[in-house]
Amino acid sequence: MEVRVTEFRRPSACGEGDLFSRRWDAPCISPKAIIQIAHGMNEHSGRYDRFARLLVEDGYIVYANDHIGHGNSDFGHRGTFSLKKGGFSFLLEDMKTLYQYADQEHPGLPHILFGHSMGSIAAAIYPARDPNLALLILMGTPAQNPLGGFGRLVARITSALAGPTKRSQFLIRASEADMGKCASDPMQRNSWLSRDEAEVRKFVEDPLRGEAFSASAYGELLEALHEFGSRNWPKTIPEIPILITAGAADSVGKYGAGPRFYYQRLLDAGHRDVTLKLYEGARHELLNECNRDEVQRDLLAFLDQKLGVQPNKM
Repeated sequence: MEVRVTEFRRPSACGEGDLFSRRWDAPCISPKAIIQIAHGMNEHSGRYDRFARLLVEDGYIVYANDHIGHGNSDFGHRGTFSLKKGGFSFLLEDMKTLYQYADQEHPGLPHILFGHSMGSIAAAIYPARDPNLALLILMGTPAQNPLGGFGRLVARITSALAGPTKRSQFLIRASEADMGKCASDPMQRNSWLSRDEAEVRKFVEDPLRGEAFSASAYGELLEALHEFGSRNWPKTIPEIPILITAGAADSVGKYGAGPRFYYQRLLDAGHRDVTLKLYEGARHELLNECNRDEVQRDLLAFLDQKLGVQPNKM
């Protein structure tokens, strides 16, 4: 199947530039649904090309943007969401704008939101701002940070005194705890991403991969994570199918503790169509793991089952 990849730019809500976006589609299919991908911290939408092509081959149309401060949307300050306050809110507004654009191109199709890592935080709190969702997938979700309150305070003080792009070594070290990032070798330092060394090397050598977050970006991310972990969060989610999935050896999710926490929060709030899937031995990036074929098969089966559609015959 011929999969087309179209790159385009549209103004970002932050007002600092035009957001870089991608669309994956195929001229020979009538799509089942729109799948919107929200990528993670220090990466970009291009890292999801393999997954997006697979989704198109199964009958979906896929959209993703490089978040502000990332990839081709760094606006000259990679690792900082925005030079203004409220950068993460701009990120969420950009996601909404991208969906509205996709809906204009393909009106009436179900909207599926897929978020990985930092993108899963954005995907989790996005429905409070735009509840027009058919299905939600949260992958590689970070656990709640016990130093979150203090970290937010450090971030506010640092950015107030030194500006939005200033880095805080305290916040950087705190974020790298338990991930092996103290190692000098870049492969070893990033081995928490995946057991597949070839995939880790791709990340290490990617010229668009991110830099350490600034204090302001860490503060905004911790605020979003706090909102995600609140007891009020499940009330902002419509009654839709939700999948929470992660590697059981993912240090970012505290080895399954984080995903289990959000899963239980949803159940306690009365959500019933919630699925938790942990993959034994897998690390942070399930789509780049040694068992990625298994993960992708499971994702496609989940999508088709919950949407009540038949798998695309290749």
